[in-house]
Amino acid sequence: MPNQRRRTALAAWIVTNAAAGDAVRNVVGYPVWGAMVGLTFVWVFIELGLLRVRLHRMPVPVVAFAAAAVASAVWAISPGWSLLGSFILLGTIASAVLIASLPYRVILDVTHWSMQGLLAASLLFEAFVALVLRRPLFPLWADYPPDVSGELHWSSGLLFEGGRVQGVMGNANLLGMVALIALVIAGCRAVAGVDRWWPVWVGLPILVHVLTRSATVLFATAMVAVLAVLVVSWVRWRGAAFYRIFGLAIAVGLVCVGLIIANWTAVTDFLGRDADMTGRFDIWGRVIALGMESPVVGVGYLGYWLPWVEPFDRLGEMHGMVYLQAHNVWLDVFMQLGLVGVLLWAGLQYRAAANCLGALYRSPIGERALNAIPLLLWVALFVQGLAESRPWIEFGMILLVIFVIGPLRKQIAPRAPRTQAILTH
Repeated sequence: MPNQRRRTALAAWIVTNAAAGDAVRNVVGYPVWGAMVGLTFVWVFIELGLLRVRLHRMPVPVVAFAAAAVASAVWAISPGWSLLGSFILLGTIASAVLIASLPYRVILDVTHWSMQGLLAASLLFEAFVALVLRRPLFPLWADYPPDVSGELHWSSGLLFEGGRVQGVMGNANLLGMVALIALVIAGCRAVAGVDRWWPVWVGLPILVHVLTRSATVLFATAMVAVLAVLVVSWVRWRGAAFYRIFGLAIAVGLVCVGLIIANWTAVTDFLGRDADMTGRFDIWGRVIALGMESPVVGVGYLGYWLPWVEPFDRLGEMHGMVYLQAHNVWLDVFMQLGLVGVLLWAGLQYRAAANCLGALYRSPIGERALNAIPLLLWVALFVQGLAESRPWIEFGMILLVIFVIGPLRKQIAPRAPRTQAILTH
């Protein structure tokens, strides 16, 4: 038990920092953050050694994707930084394996309380900036002129003025995604009767979701809601009734997509966005153009777009701002690892979805609410990846690898206490 408590504490540290990596970087800057990440990875590898984890039994899609990332340093635009990015990827995968070695209920508890803690901390942080500082707050590790774009604010202090809040991570979209993950877990735990104070843990994510007003997270929430309805329908009305509901949901979804496309300008105006999705179309064009220079294997894995590495220091420039991502995970994968990477990424998604569906299908009736969480989170991350690159770094990648590991967990970490196949019972 002491060993499991130690691994649980490490898992909580990893989850919190992976979900709010920008918060750490805003306080201490990239060098100190990098040192913290490196020390955390060392701790992770030591724990995996103590568990005698059999890395050679890792799922093929995970191994193949990691191998492609490491190998890409040979032809990368910036080989040294590509190797560093590959090391971070390997450490992220190792962290996911360590978390997956814990019992499923422990993983849910760690994620639930970490997400709820970040939401509470974000509201307190925004209130402090709005009421005490009464001015925008910039990242502490750098000096910015007072008239710089609001996109660089750690917090704009608009909590009580009706503006979007960015939370401790300094990004409304990331905060909104944390709120959605917290809402999914809290909602399923409420249905399962796990939490006595479930109205608080469901209400907090909803409040933060409303305050962030993230279009990406709004669409992801809609898809998660549709899937949740289908899951409930499948549990209650199997057979012909479920297939009628499923067909109706598909038909309604197609109609909604058609209406959105036909009225795109009106939709974006309603969401407070530009018709080109805040410059995403231009960024996508540049990313595709760079990827076409090496369409088969890409220009080299980097993961994070580091602001001091060419051409990533200007690739995402828009309206005087430089965005350090492709704003689409599939295009980011294509640019960095080419068509080979896209196929490997698709393999990861397929394996994750299959494991999540299989776990839900095999669940006893009383455990279906909790075992629906991975499937709902996978859908949320998949939709997020259509407009953001986050799902293939930090917490998004950790969740994906856990989903991909699935029922092979026993073989990977045979000495984990009371190990069960992840997502199954």
